[in-house]
Amino acid sequence: MNTEKDKNYTYYLVILVLGIFTGTRIEAIDGLTRNAFNARYEGLAGTNTALGGSAIDVALNPANLSLKKGKLLEFGATNSTIYTRYQDRFLDANPQYVYSNDKKSAINAPAPYIAFKTQVTENLHYGIAFYVSGGAKGGVDKITRNTPTGQTLNDWGGLNLPAGIGDNPQVKESNSNEFAIARLVNGISYDFGKLSVGISIEGLYGYQRLNQKYYDLTGSLEVPGTGSYYESSKKSFALGGIFGLNYKVNDWLRIAYSYQAHAALPMNGHYTVGINNPAYYRTTGVSYFFNMPEKHSLGFAFGADNLKVGLDFVYTNYGSYLRKVTQKLEDPWLATPIGNVQAGDAQLNFRDQFAALIGLEHKVTESWIYRLGYSYNTLPIKSNGLGGSTGGFFSLHHVVAAGFSYLFDKWSLDFGISYNGPRNKIFGAKGTDWDLSHYIRTGPISFNGLGYSYNAESSFVNVTLGATRSFE
Repeated sequence: MNTEKDKNYTYYLVILVLGIFTGTRIEAIDGLTRNAFNARYEGLAGTNTALGGSAIDVALNPANLSLKKGKLLEFGATNSTIYTRYQDRFLDANPQYVYSNDKKSAINAPAPYIAFKTQVTENLHYGIAFYVSGGAKGGVDKITRNTPTGQTLNDWGGLNLPAGIGDNPQVKESNSNEFAIARLVNGISYDFGKLSVGISIEGLYGYQRLNQKYYDLTGSLEVPGTGSYYESSKKSFALGGIFGLNYKVNDWLRIAYSYQAHAALPMNGHYTVGINNPAYYRTTGVSYFFNMPEKHSLGFAFGADNLKVGLDFVYTNYGSYLRKVTQKLEDPWLATPIGNVQAGDAQLNFRDQFAALIGLEHKVTESWIYRLGYSYNTLPIKSNGLGGSTGGFFSLHHVVAAGFSYLFDKWSLDFGISYNGPRNKIFGAKGTDWDLSHYIRTGPISFNGLGYSYNAESSFVNVTLGATRSFE
């Protein structure tokens, strides 16, 4: 076996561990690129805590199930189009190491939903909902970079390519990622008069798959033995919970609160390195948890049935759960200055997020309702948490929304659209995982990365179309 090639295994795994979160695009994780999960609330920029009146309330504030009498069914789908731009460059005294990238992409992430609520007794209501709270497929495709060791492609990859390609230290790198989170929620609400109380239990399912590949500078030849692959198991399930209150102060004012509990998804799976080269192909198991944070929402609803204004304040403590992720390997393949170990940390550096949302709902006639909304969200990702294509992580910032419903018989056709703008550009900090993964190795434990810099920006458009059927 090629001894030098074998020594590089641990380095490939280091790059994969650093890149699985910072170099991939997990676009639509709950709360990061979407305020809303049905067409009605889409048009209100996500304002919902005190308004109520939808079957999907079982997944947001279950106390609001009591605000709508009888049975209610709603279903539909959202398409999130996420526009990202990634730029980086490497400067060095040696012109062979100098490069720059400017990649734009538009990723579509569809997300269906269906919800049903019914009135069990005069005061007791039950609801159930299934929806995809986040997910997308994306990444960066064939960006130029130096080989991780700083060697020429021939030396690093064990190849014998012609001059101009094989004697060049630059290669092409691709990262592709698929990620999805789906939720099944069951809940009840009890009406005590002016006060309604609700509780829901939610089951979460998560899935992730990552490919990392290296090519020659033309992008036509995949370098054998350097590819990496990660896939979570099919058993990534977790339980969560939601608690809610809604209090009617008078005919013109309601105050509500909801709490969504933390849930830890066991994203256990396996890493594979040395792909496309049987001499170096290896697989090892990995275990880690992806933590969905807690969320606190305080809401106010003003007005009568034909004209309502909602105001929400939301706090999500990403910083408590997504500062870093610890990954434990079955084999000691993770290289460190003190030797190979079986556990490593991915530094995500998420921050807590605060949001203020306002929405207007006006029933103009018996057949038409229109909606307007706006939300401001602080950014959970800043320069010390930016990865190569994590534009979706900081998409939700300034959101404007509009929507309408057309009512006929016992049906309502619902439409909502929201836009995040303007684009927000973030420049990556030095010493982040993504930054370190693009250094040039100049010795056993020494690297040159002073010339590397990168930035990313993102915006999105969410379009939701749905229908609602009442059974009063």
